[in-house]
Amino acid sequence: MKVVYTGLDVGSRLFQIATMEESGELLFCKKIAMSEENLIAAFSALEGEVHVHLEAGEMAPWIRDVISRLVHRVVISHPMNNAWIAKDPNKCDRIDAIKLADLLRMNRFREVYYSDDRSRREFKLLVQHYNDLTKQQAGIKRKIKARFRAQGIIVHSLELFTVKGKEKALGLLSSDWLRKAVEQLYEVLEQSQTAQQQARQLMCKQGQAFPEIKLLQSVPGVGPIGAARYSAYIQDPTRFSSRRKLWRYSRLGVSFRSSDGEPLSHPRLDRNGCGVLKNVARVAFIAALRAKVENSFQRAYKEALKSTHNAVHARLSVMRKIVSVMRAVWITNTPYRDDLG
Repeated sequence: MKVVYTGLDVGSRLFQIATMEESGELLFCKKIAMSEENLIAAFSALEGEVHVHLEAGEMAPWIRDVISRLVHRVVISHPMNNAWIAKDPNKCDRIDAIKLADLLRMNRFREVYYSDDRSRREFKLLVQHYNDLTKQQAGIKRKIKARFRAQGIIVHSLELFTVKGKEKALGLLSSDWLRKAVEQLYEVLEQSQTAQQQARQLMCKQGQAFPEIKLLQSVPGVGPIGAARYSAYIQDPTRFSSRRKLWRYSRLGVSFRSSDGEPLSHPRLDRNGCGVLKNVARVAFIAALRAKVENSFQRAYKEALKSTHNAVHARLSVMRKIVSVMRAVWITNTPYRDDLG
């Protein structure tokens, strides 16, 4: 059976499909209107052992579900690593689809993980929805502070967002129309806070279907929100073959750049990966260090601080330890034990 490599460049209205043989010879390249029926028809017509390559995006999991039963393999790659496609001055759907097929044929791609469990993918969307509303709320608060600063009213604390603080600050505004504009921002903030609370309730309710979320809360510093975020973004703890790969995915890995044996820059944290997981580790680190009951993370921080004499390095070491312990708790399906930490 001949092997056929297929590149799929997708859009909301059209998708471009390109297929080539193992030799690199292009068999055909065609643009088709985007629909589930057309996807099924296009891939049903292909003969041989069909391997498909498309880039990660909001439609990628759905497309994989639609065509996976019709082909041998579906690969979803990370667009940031496909510089051959993104940086080509002659860029179009046809060229992109051909290059996706060629990269698959040469095995030159970085695959993105998507869970086969649809319920986990949907739960991740709920967590992302909660995160978006949280960011929106923070943005509105910054706007309110900026409006007051423009009038020389500077408040560094959260007093502006209390009832008394709000009334006091609004009373200092000399302009009636400006006061009405700021009051509108406060109304938007209240709506955003209500939506965020509802999103949190929905997220926690749906999270009950995943037993590891309750288990992860046994780890010092990890609350229901942190556990839900960790579960949603990791999805499967066994997907990482080592702790270092987990650290890098959590933006806790260190990148090194060199040429001819000489360093090009100082080592720094790798900016690739999932920033949400880094935030989960940071929040858990702060909460664990403030906990009244002594825990392994407090001891690890003191030891790291003693050996490195650097608070940043010590914090990084403990944050790595936190995400690693959470992974171990999930894999072993046993609650956190301080004597093993």
